[in-house]
Amino acid sequence: MSEPKIKLEDATVATDIAVRFAETDAMGVVHHGAYIIWFECGRVAWMAAAGMPYSEIAAQGNHFAVTGIHASYRASARFGDTVRVVTQLVKLRSRQIEFSYAVHSVADDRLLATGASEHVCVDLDGRMTKIPTTVLERLQQGAARLLPVPQ
Repeated sequence: MSEPKIKLEDATVATDIAVRFAETDAMGVVHHGAYIIWFECGRVAWMAAAGMPYSEIAAQGNHFAVTGIHASYRASARFGDTVRVVTQLVKLRSRQIEFSYAVHSVADDRLLATGASEHVCVDLDGRMTKIPTTVLERLQQGAARLLPVPQ
């Protein structure tokens, strides 16, 4: 009997971030660009929690270059708030990786923004390449460890 296929998107990592003054505009509202940085924080935290820190990928001579980014804004965050970025790995292919994000207010769980980022693996010269087998395997194994425990 074969093992059930892992649903990558079920493996989530939540990262809490305190909104910094530098991330806000003159009205104290978080600037839209800060959400993209928070997505990156979530992505790096997801890989670390999965046991494949991004720093190790870079040390091996590869990077995940951003090929697409999308954000939809629903409500505002302000200086002094704490937000929770929930990150999911939604696609993992031989050369591509994609993450999705949901940003919530920690205080009241309001959905503030959603988004996604698409990446391709590149070498140190910026040429597209396959994700090293060891990295793929560690990401898949990490996703399996991050899955919720069945009740």
